[in-house]
Amino acid sequence: MEPLNFIGTQPFETKRLKLRAYKLSDAQYIYRNWASSDNVTKYLTWNTHDSLETSTKFCVERTKLSGRTDNFEWIIVDSELGEPVGSIGVVLADTEKREAHVGYVLGEKWWNKGYMTEAFEAVLAYLVFVVGFETVIAEHSTENKASGRVMEKCGLKKVGTSTATLEQKGGVQVETQVYKITKPEWYARNIRV
Repeated sequence: MEPLNFIGTQPFETKRLKLRAYKLSDAQYIYRNWASSDNVTKYLTWNTHDSLETSTKFCVERTKLSGRTDNFEWIIVDSELGEPVGSIGVVLADTEKREAHVGYVLGEKWWNKGYMTEAFEAVLAYLVFVVGFETVIAEHSTENKASGRVMEKCGLKKVGTSTATLEQKGGVQVETQVYKITKPEWYARNIRV
């Protein structure tokens, strides 16, 4: 089996979006467009950012990682608007099993426009076709049905439930729905011979 192609976070474009690595100048948009909203962070593992300083610290951490070849995290830029509206990336990678766990977030103003489906489909192609992961996994809080619809639209199938402990939210436990897609499933869905 070919080794995984660790080339890090490469930029690419979709019909309406640009996906690229984090930059320090993204902090203001991270805070304004999604991280400061309780509605956005309601089902996420991390807390709402209480200040621009919190988003800046987060952005500095992400930017430091962006040069690593084993890091796959993208800022999602609305091409027309020209500013970041969310992010998507591998939150956990098991290189022996060749599995990538993906997480994502999108500002509320951009919900229900197909943006996350568009971004996730592009990232799936990159992770499976370019990097060579055999399985991509994503999960969402059972209450966050919209996130499950994104996963289904991208070809992932529900494979079960799990329990996540949200350490940043006081150790509260939530039930999650787990979805996955394998490389053969992705190829069958996307590559026409």
